[in-house]
Amino acid sequence: MGTPFFDRDSQRFFDFVFVLAIGVVLGAPSMGAETTVEAPTASPDSLEVSPSVRFLTPTSAEFCWQSNIAGASALAYGPTRKLGSVIASESAGTYHRVVIDNLQFGQDYWYRIGVRRQGKRLFSEIYQLEGHMNYTPAPIRASESVDGCQSVLEQLRQPGGYAVVVEGVDPEWAESVAAETSMTVVLSTRNPNTQESLRRRWYAEGKYGTRLTVQQASDLPPSVANLVIVRDEDFDAAIGRLAPLGQVVKLGGTAQPEGFTWQRLGAEVMIGRRAEQPDLAAWGHQYGSAANASYSGEMLGGVDNTADLEVKWIGKPGADFGIDRNPRMPAPLAVGGRLFHQGMNRMIAVDAFNGAVLWSMEIPDLRRVNIPRDSANWCADESHVFAAVKDRLWVIDAATGEMKRTMLLPSERQDDCEWGYVAVTDNHVVGTAVKQGSAYSTFWDKAAWYDGKDDAATAKVCGKSIAAYDKDYGSIQWEHHADAIVHSTITIHGDQIYFVQVDDPSLQDSETGKLVNSRIWHAASVVCLDLHSGKQLWKSKVPPQDHEAIISFGIADDQQFVLQTSGKSQFHFVSLDANDGRTRWDQSVDWPEDHHSAHIQHAVLMNGKLMVQPHILDASDGSVLKSGTLGKRRGCATPIGAGNSVIYRGGTGPLTLWSLENDSTSEFTRLRPSCWLSTIPAQGMLFSPEGGGGCSCGGWMETSIGFAPVVDQGDVK
Repeated sequence: MGTPFFDRDSQRFFDFVFVLAIGVVLGAPSMGAETTVEAPTASPDSLEVSPSVRFLTPTSAEFCWQSNIAGASALAYGPTRKLGSVIASESAGTYHRVVIDNLQFGQDYWYRIGVRRQGKRLFSEIYQLEGHMNYTPAPIRASESVDGCQSVLEQLRQPGGYAVVVEGVDPEWAESVAAETSMTVVLSTRNPNTQESLRRRWYAEGKYGTRLTVQQASDLPPSVANLVIVRDEDFDAAIGRLAPLGQVVKLGGTAQPEGFTWQRLGAEVMIGRRAEQPDLAAWGHQYGSAANASYSGEMLGGVDNTADLEVKWIGKPGADFGIDRNPRMPAPLAVGGRLFHQGMNRMIAVDAFNGAVLWSMEIPDLRRVNIPRDSANWCADESHVFAAVKDRLWVIDAATGEMKRTMLLPSERQDDCEWGYVAVTDNHVVGTAVKQGSAYSTFWDKAAWYDGKDDAATAKVCGKSIAAYDKDYGSIQWEHHADAIVHSTITIHGDQIYFVQVDDPSLQDSETGKLVNSRIWHAASVVCLDLHSGKQLWKSKVPPQDHEAIISFGIADDQQFVLQTSGKSQFHFVSLDANDGRTRWDQSVDWPEDHHSAHIQHAVLMNGKLMVQPHILDASDGSVLKSGTLGKRRGCATPIGAGNSVIYRGGTGPLTLWSLENDSTSEFTRLRPSCWLSTIPAQGMLFSPEGGGGCSCGGWMETSIGFAPVVDQGDVK
């Protein structure tokens, strides 16, 4: 996302900035967790940066960058490669943040970063910012601030989404919430005269539109609002609008309705949330959880037919957001009422229950592809997104997109390694260090389809070490060194971490961590570590591989670690006991086909069964329970589990549910998942963010959709 470029105009602008810059603080810490690790003492001769752009409003954005050189820094930008404007960072460390507030909405910009070091000017490459990817809502102004509103806003779990202000509440509340947040605010009324008069008033004041509307109560869907503001006497009738994790503001009265926890913010204002928060299944890692089961525990209310799912929301992002013909990108994540999705060097967060865009970031160094031979570059919990970007792990606020801190690799790995695998648990962040440039990033031409069986498509990305960090403070708790750790096999379940380790000292001298099969399986073992201490619990030699493993996945449950490999027309599974690593069982089953991902499917571990189309295995002993099942497949999507169904791309192309009870299929016509994994069941819903735009399959809707099980919502007035 940017071609190295240099021009004399931008050089003159930087000269001007550096003349004005006062003082250089060498060795200053960057931010957050990085303060726990000493900065390198070497003096690099080239500038390396990791920039990001977070849109704040339609005409403003926050530019952040981290560099390998501490000191004064500046950013030049403009609508062409000649740039033309400069803004200096106030930081003298390695982390910098500037806000540009005079951008033209929808305009593409070019930008680059520079520093002056010991009289020498150093510049980054030039990057392009695509302005049409700015989804932030237009700001509006309130007539006046409503008493009590500011205290409410300080308690919100997120500033974006949808708010419903119920008739009877002063309309100034609706204006104030819209003005002080990025929420879409709907005033709900049952009176057509009220609707008409408020529409005319707000339209005349230039406020009415996408941010502030008036709607008939009967037209509003249930369980959609992140915030409901209601008078005490209307509470029971309006609470059905509240989303599962939403908040409610009650005005007037002293009653504290049961089922909610309340906080009084003023004489007439109380804010509450459901006392028993719903137990929502999370898809926080590439294959659901760090156990890689391709099943999050989400049952979708028992649904096994598309007819029992309804569209909850439809919207952004669309096809332009992603990479044409998805080259096996990281899966979306859904945690804490939010859906996170990656595109072409960018990420976006939308509200899980209404599809509202919460924030988006442009990150030139984010891209990672061919995930079946590597690991995803991100994961999430209820409060943060953890994204591996070059040599650092970015810790991003899940509600706002704000960068909170970064984590560094172990000190001895910082000069020649990047952050590879990443996972998050209750108390730890787990990551690997991998040799620089090892991750797949090419996405153009047929080879970048990564469907082949040659070394170019199937070489596995392997780390040099794996470490556990304290989740809150970023300090390294332990590190395990190895000649190679196969990323795609790293699996965390309970208090144990499993992975395939290669014991071959010659790998230390290899130029890359991208290893072909001949360099892995001759010296491969499965290693099990204690998550909390890093102590090795057991090590078991991988059973002889009688084929070339074009994929290798790790999957775990309470009893076992299952290693799945694939080659010579078969999927092969071997189960190792979780307690001592002894072999429990092994089994091989035939591929359905040798193209369009049929031969590289990631098995689903669900309900005591392992499922890989067209076979169902008993997970306890590996016996084949059924073959010729799970429906005919078409296209490149890998299957996922939803309790009573397996979700995949069916025989005629669309997103399909296979009923495990009825052995039957049902389809969503013209809805196409990506070329690997882009549809996930979690948070009580089924999410299918757009991931297949540009594919030659064609004919698809190319939009993002959230589905919910069809249930009786009751009478919401």
